[in-house]
Amino acid sequence: MYSAADKLLHRIALGTPALLEATFDIERAAFRAKMAGIAIERPVFIAGLARAGTSILTRLLHAGGGFAAPSYRDMPFPLAPNGWAKLGGRRHVEAQERGHGDGLTHDLDSPEAIEEVFWRVREGHWYLGREGLEPVAPEPDTLAAFRDYVRLVLLRHGGGRYLSKNNNNVLRLAGLCGTFPDAIMLHPFRDPLQQALSLLAQHRRALALAAEDPFRGRYMRWLGHHEFGADHRPFLFDGAPTRGEDAGHVDYWLKLWDSVHRALLAQPPRVRDRQFFVDYDALCAEPGAYAPRLAVTVEAPIDPAALRAAAPRQADADPALLARAGETHARLQARFRGQFG
Repeated sequence: MYSAADKLLHRIALGTPALLEATFDIERAAFRAKMAGIAIERPVFIAGLARAGTSILTRLLHAGGGFAAPSYRDMPFPLAPNGWAKLGGRRHVEAQERGHGDGLTHDLDSPEAIEEVFWRVREGHWYLGREGLEPVAPEPDTLAAFRDYVRLVLLRHGGGRYLSKNNNNVLRLAGLCGTFPDAIMLHPFRDPLQQALSLLAQHRRALALAAEDPFRGRYMRWLGHHEFGADHRPFLFDGAPTRGEDAGHVDYWLKLWDSVHRALLAQPPRVRDRQFFVDYDALCAEPGAYAPRLAVTVEAPIDPAALRAAAPRQADADPALLARAGETHARLQARFRGQFG
C-alpha cells in the first residue's frame, strides 16, 4: 500500500510526536467554530484483547450507517483529519488483505484502530513502558482534548455517532465513562485457549513480517499497536505475564488472556453499568439469536452474514492456567447471557 515516498512521509509525521501535537492544535483552532455545534451522543468503544472479532464487529456496526470512525485515509496526520483531507487525503487504493492473513480486506476508508495515536502523543510517557502498558488514569485536560478529537472525527467522516476500535482503551475505561456517560463499551471475548492460540499465531506472523520489512514494525509502534510482534508489550494488569516469560508458548498468551479479562470484570460500578461482554463464539454459532439483541443494545443495525468462526485447534497448555482461564470464561459467559440471553 505504501511507496517509498509514503513511508518517508509516515516516518516524519508519525515518528515526531511534537509535529503530531502541533497538527492537532492547528486543527482544533481552525475548526473550533464547526466543532462547537457537534454533539457527542452514545459513542461506541470496542475494546478488549485482540483476536476476539473486534475488527468484524467494528465493520458490522460501521456498515450499518450512522457511525464515524477513524480510517487509514486520515493517515499520516490522524490528529488533523479535516485539514489533511483538504491537502492530500483524496487518493485511491484498491482493497487488499490485511497483514493478519485472516481473509479480511481493507482500504483507505475502512474503520480502523487509529485513535491510539492521540493517546500515545498526549500520555505515552505515563502508560507506555518498556515492560508493558500500564493502566493509568488520563489527565482531565487530556480527556477534554479527546472530546475535541472525537468531534473532529465526526466532522470529517460525517457520522452522527463516534465508533472506536482500540484495545488499549481497556487501560482507561473509567476516564472514558466519566467523559462520555452514555458510552457503550463492547468487550468481545472468545474461548481462552482458542484466542490464546490465535494471538500466538499472529505474534509469530508479525515477527516474520517485520523481519521481512522493518517499516511494518515501526508502523505498528507508531500506531500504538503492541498486541504482538517484535515490540509486543502486554497490558500490565494483575497476573499479567512478565517480559522474561516466553511469548513463543501458548501459556504466555493464556496468562495474558486471563489477566485482561479479570481486570475487565473487576471494573467499578460507573464502568460496569456501561460494559457489554460479547461472546464472539456464541455470536457466530447463533447469529440469528444474538445479532438482533446486540443491535438493540448498540441502537444500530447489524448484518450477521459476515460473522464467521475459526476452526478450533488443540495445544498443550498448563492445566492450572487452563482451569483459571476457564473460571474467568464462565464468568464472562454469565455476564453475556445476563445481558443478551
